[in-house]
Amino acid sequence: MKVMLTRRDVLKQAGTMAALATTAPWWLGRRAHAARREKLVVWSQPALAPQVDRLMKEQCYAYIKQAGIKEDELAYVEIGTPQWLPKMVASLEAGNPPDVARYGSAQVSLYRAQGHLLEVTDLVEKLQQAAGGFFPISLNAVMHEGKAYGVPQSISPWPLVTRLDLLQAAKVDPPKTWDAFIEVCKKLQKPPKLTGFGMCLGLHTDADNNIMNLIWNHGGQLVEADSKTIVLNSPGTVQAVKVIADMYHKHKIIPKGAISWDNQGNNKAYQSRQVIFVLNPSSIYAHLAESDKELYDVTGMMLSPAGPSGVAIEEVTTAEWMVFKKSPYPEVAKGLVEYYMDPENLRVVMEEGGGRWGPPYKGMYESNFWKQPNFQHWRVMLERGRQFASPGNPSAASGEVVATGVLSRMMHRVLVESWEAEKAVEEAHNKVVEIYARYPEG
Repeated sequence: MKVMLTRRDVLKQAGTMAALATTAPWWLGRRAHAARREKLVVWSQPALAPQVDRLMKEQCYAYIKQAGIKEDELAYVEIGTPQWLPKMVASLEAGNPPDVARYGSAQVSLYRAQGHLLEVTDLVEKLQQAAGGFFPISLNAVMHEGKAYGVPQSISPWPLVTRLDLLQAAKVDPPKTWDAFIEVCKKLQKPPKLTGFGMCLGLHTDADNNIMNLIWNHGGQLVEADSKTIVLNSPGTVQAVKVIADMYHKHKIIPKGAISWDNQGNNKAYQSRQVIFVLNPSSIYAHLAESDKELYDVTGMMLSPAGPSGVAIEEVTTAEWMVFKKSPYPEVAKGLVEYYMDPENLRVVMEEGGGRWGPPYKGMYESNFWKQPNFQHWRVMLERGRQFASPGNPSAASGEVVATGVLSRMMHRVLVESWEAEKAVEEAHNKVVEIYARYPEG
């Protein structure tokens, strides 16, 4: 029977390789860092679950100790989501990006197309042999023409995070359709203290992801399977935009302030008990494990409601490790990624972190942790979930669509500037066409 290591076990073994593979990784044999001229720079995007942030930082410091790097030779920087993209753009323009960074939203494809990323095919092929290998959806995010330019770090379905206690008290079942969802919200909400749906509508990536989820469930999509033919301007997209607008203006089940939320706005609204439902990854659930056990115990991660055709689809986002070409220490940077992605180390972050993310390895879901009732729908969402550009693949173009907030700006045209849905969708479609035209490969 395999012994599963705790966080303390992993950290105690800094200085040995017992927590990793039995054969020493190639990077450990290259400890000539006494004359380091520059720091190893690692950018970490906060997980919105403090215990996960602690684990990630602890593992980084455990790695550098093993690699013979002094603590003052490491710059471990946590950068919030609103600042991450602007800071990355500025660092790339200045020619001094971090050595290693973790992010999602098709940024691997974007920065690979711009020539910033180190090819890491050898590392991905090695890790592909561990824990059943990577899910195809995770590999899609890092591969291009048979080569890898990032390493899968996590996979996150976007469930309907739900106040089950309020539904149970009202003897209401979790809504199966968006029409039923609207009625449940109207019945249970008590504005202004409690509103039905904490949908992010600010000019941030959570908004674009929430909007795309509604577009899928109403029959629309961004691009065809060829990853080139743009089809955003469709009856399904127009209908989804109208439904969101009605939720906001007519039914008033979305808080008025949601149009100015960043990616933490929806989390904070749920965690402060101001909304009943949120479409979000499990960051909210993991955060509550430490911050509010009472709310944690009555929170469910449910399947998305279905659209008019009866189709229900959840978004699945992935995050990846990126190593930048400008790194003066590429082997050390790759070594850190390998350390993080060792299945034992990853299990500590994923499970002791409360399920903030799911592992990208197919074979890591057999533990008791992932068999808990609140993760009962996880596997279904992984199997039927879509990435932002589905049925197309993540690409540099789709990465720019997300990074520039095309969909959230489309909704602002309707919600803030009172445009007709058809006009806003047409403008957004043309913007996507313009973006994809700059990337012939998609």
